[in-house]
Amino acid sequence: MNRRTLLASLAAALAAALAFGLVGAEAQVRHPVRRRARRVVRYRYRRRVVVRIVNGRPLWVVPVALAVGWELVHRDRVVIVRETRVIEREGKRVEVALVQDSAGKTEEIEIFREDTAENRAELKGSALPEGDKTTPGIEEAIETDK
Repeated sequence: MNRRTLLASLAAALAAALAFGLVGAEAQVRHPVRRRARRVVRYRYRRRVVVRIVNGRPLWVVPVALAVGWELVHRDRVVIVRETRVIEREGKRVEVALVQDSAGKTEEIEIFREDTAENRAELKGSALPEGDKTTPGIEEAIETDK
């Protein structure tokens, strides 16, 4: 057997296998594929805070990266940060956060930025409105049935 005959027989065997394989694939019953829709939901950043007493005043210890729109949790209370600014109190510059609770009440709280083991853990906050792209948040893909 020479090289030409060997290659021709291999080519014929490959062609026959492909031809029978394609015929068999067409004869199979195809079941409809159930597709799941994916929807992206954005959640607020939510972090825990602790209270530390400094010079007789309570300060909330918040993460260094705190931003407007984050939720802060102290005990059972959840507030949303509306604004942060530095003001002068009793001759000292202190940083305060203007926060709003679920009842709509706003309050000014003195804060101290420090990363701790408690406030470093990411918690799942409340869902943001679908059109809101300015508030920082965590995206999560949710699969829904169609």
